[in-house]
Amino acid sequence: MIAVPWDAERIAALQPSVDANPWGPLEGPLDVFGGALLYEFTQGGAHALLAVRPVALARGVRLDAVGLVSTGDRLQAGAIDGALVAIARQHGARQVAMCTQRAHVTRACARHGWEISGVVMTKGVGHVQ
Repeated sequence: MIAVPWDAERIAALQPSVDANPWGPLEGPLDVFGGALLYEFTQGGAHALLAVRPVALARGVRLDAVGLVSTGDRLQAGAIDGALVAIARQHGARQVAMCTQRAHVTRACARHGWEISGVVMTKGVGHVQ
């Protein structure tokens, strides 16, 4: 896992994370990735981009995983989980968090010790352009 700079090509590659955002049409790439750091993961033929945002809070740091896209062979959940934990430790984080609408991501995370701590519920109340 290495830190890489943001560029238009990488933002475009991460578009599926924007599309799967639980906040729906309200957030664009700058909203989703603003303040986030970008990492590139490579393991054999597996390759992915991972966007994370360290969040400093009163009782410690939380690392939010805000984007993940595979651009190579199928990712192994344990390897990505390990990479996230390593990044969290680099930033002194006590917790890693994410919001996802992808059921397979939820199942993979649960297999690696993640817990569901609540539910994000949304309700549209007006037209969004």
